[in-house]
Amino acid sequence: MNIFKEGRSRRKTALASAVAAVLVLAACSSGTDSAAPAADAGPVKVGVLTDMTGAFGIVGKSNEAVAKFTINEINENGGVLGRQLEMVLADSATDAAIATQVASRLVNQDKVAVVVGGVASFTRVAVRDVIAEKGNTLYIWPASYEGGECSANVWNTGSAPNQQVDPTVEYLLAQGKKTFFLAGSDYLYPRNILARVRQVVEAGGGSIVGEEYVPLDMTDPSNLVSKVLAANADVLFEVVVLPGTAPFIKGVVDGGYKGKIAGTLFDEGINPLIGAQAEGLIGMQDFYLSVTDPFTQSQVAKFNEQHPEAAGLFSATFNAPAWYRSIYLWKAAVEKANSFDTAAVNEAMDSISLEQSIGGAVSFEPGTKHLNLQMYLGESKADGSNVVLKSLGSIKPLECQS
Repeated sequence: MNIFKEGRSRRKTALASAVAAVLVLAACSSGTDSAAPAADAGPVKVGVLTDMTGAFGIVGKSNEAVAKFTINEINENGGVLGRQLEMVLADSATDAAIATQVASRLVNQDKVAVVVGGVASFTRVAVRDVIAEKGNTLYIWPASYEGGECSANVWNTGSAPNQQVDPTVEYLLAQGKKTFFLAGSDYLYPRNILARVRQVVEAGGGSIVGEEYVPLDMTDPSNLVSKVLAANADVLFEVVVLPGTAPFIKGVVDGGYKGKIAGTLFDEGINPLIGAQAEGLIGMQDFYLSVTDPFTQSQVAKFNEQHPEAAGLFSATFNAPAWYRSIYLWKAAVEKANSFDTAAVNEAMDSISLEQSIGGAVSFEPGTKHLNLQMYLGESKADGSNVVLKSLGSIKPLECQS
């Protein structure tokens, strides 16, 4: 055997194999991010985590309908990177332990690309580590809240305290209201929101004449009502959540309270539960049904037509606009990154904006993980509606700044 001829033959074979391998790799990666899934792959799963049962079950009904509406709309327009989205619903049941279990299932068994959801802040705190850190999955928190959420892989699409609390208190102080009574349910969100209220009131020359907290499941507010009436403050700023909201407000109004009642949870979703006693309630939201831009009006009308089971549930207090924008913001970040990879989408998310969204244009303020939001000062009416007293335009979030 001629060893030189054999050697040349082996080298030719090896060279041919190497060239073939390079061509295959080039064909697989040409024009795309190597992390991006193939266009003909299966659907991408979107985790929807909300309270379908428990104290906040009515909110979950709205969240589910808005998620379906948004995902269907995206799918009808080609999906994301050529792939359809598949909604995977998980019931967090207004219970932190259950929320943790179902969040783990979304990430580890269902293998979702993103989780959107949570109603109460105690749910967010319970699930964020399971999803975002241990699960290395993007988590979008779609709710107005008490602030301070700056965890890795977590993005916030509801209003922050400075966007919601500060303008409300400043408006009331400008109206000559100087004494405030603070009342809330006894958990993270109300306590931190009311701490912000205290800070802004005292900085503006006002004073706090009382502060009380009640259990989350409170249904008999008589003791709290008596304390509010006895204090005779110019303003009752309250963050008493369901199921206590309606009986508390009704008790205060029917008891003869003459001051202004303000809070962070008043709009067309909550007002009908309160009834005629909702007349005159003051609050700040990123959306009311009376917002008149054509995109908002057309999308809400389309939602109501497609989801009659959720009629009357498209509201800011039920986080409907935040759910809608959350899924579209994630879609835009995936498309900018050309990948579903968590790290790549995180990097893209910081500069994502939507020129059109329900309630108005939104954009992530770089470095804050929160949105610049259009905010509206509203006043409730006895028939359940809200009127916009003032449009404040876009307000920057004061969160997660070094």
